[in-house]
Amino acid sequence: QKFRWIVIKLITADLPEKYLSNFSYEEQQQDWQNLLKGLKEVILYVAEARTREIVGYALGIHNPREIPPFESELVAIHIRQDVQRCGFGGLLFAAVCTSLNAQGNNSMFLWVLVENPACNFYEKLGGKIIAKKPWDNNTYFHTNIHEIAYSWEDITIFIRTKN
Repeated sequence: QKFRWIVIKLITADLPEKYLSNFSYEEQQQDWQNLLKGLKEVILYVAEARTREIVGYALGIHNPREIPPFESELVAIHIRQDVQRCGFGGLLFAAVCTSLNAQGNNSMFLWVLVENPACNFYEKLGGKIIAKKPWDNNTYFHTNIHEIAYSWEDITIFIRTKN
């Protein structure tokens, strides 16, 4: 239940209410189960605060076909708004890069809504804009939302080693 809350709460920025009303607990639970079963090498990290509350997550996959020559994708990284700028995003980003690299990936991309304030975070991490596309649901919801792709040619610079 807590994980569902964090997922729904974090993805709602700039999306139409009609779209968001399609999310139910059961559908989200099934979507996550299908995602985690369907991909052999899914990387999922969940961040907890000291209070044991879930405050964010990051999801990465090997995906060499969508935007060659980039080998992997950061599918999602979401941090609860009240704990943004506390280091969770950087830790999750580095953890996903470390695991993707352990699978043999050296580069990564991600799609993000153009208006998302997280674009500043990706740019501070050295992400370069490499593509732009309309949001897949624009026609159905009569919107004009766009996504941009950020890329990192060398994710090894984010690898964290245990001290």
